Amino acid sequence: MIEVRTAARLLLLDANRRILLFRYNDRHGREFWATPGGGVEPGESLEEAARREAAEELGAEEAQLTRLWTGHSRFPFADRQVSQTETFFLATSPSDLSSPAVREVHRREGITEAWWWSLDEIEATVEPLYPTDLATRMREYLHRSRSHG
Repeated sequence: MIEVRTAARLLLLDANRRILLFRYNDRHGREFWATPGGGVEPGESLEEAARREAAEELGAEEAQLTRLWTGHSRFPFADRQVSQTETFFLATSPSDLSSPAVREVHRREGITEAWWWSLDEIEATVEPLYPTDLATRMREYLHRSRSHG
């Protein structure tokens, strides 16, 4: 079974330009790394979904969002294949991953770990990581942002 969905994904960068990724466990023995975010709910815009996900998964109630790109990922999750059109947003905001509400969301969604990754680490890992072109796209974004500002 293939689930086709649209998602809003969030990119958080620390002062060293590392990206926050979550390790997901699909409860069928598969683990993978991905950016925070999730599916767009009926009647929700991409920006509204990104804000909701920032609040739920990051504890970031007042996230500032910058739309970066839209891409596509296909991956196994639980008992199905997911074919996902995903729009990525740079999110800047204080966050609180340790709040009880955020920890509960992580437990429900199978998020078992959060880690800051350098682009070199993303390129070198053999662990499943989505989107597979994350490091390339982020290098392009960082290059463009340096040359324009």
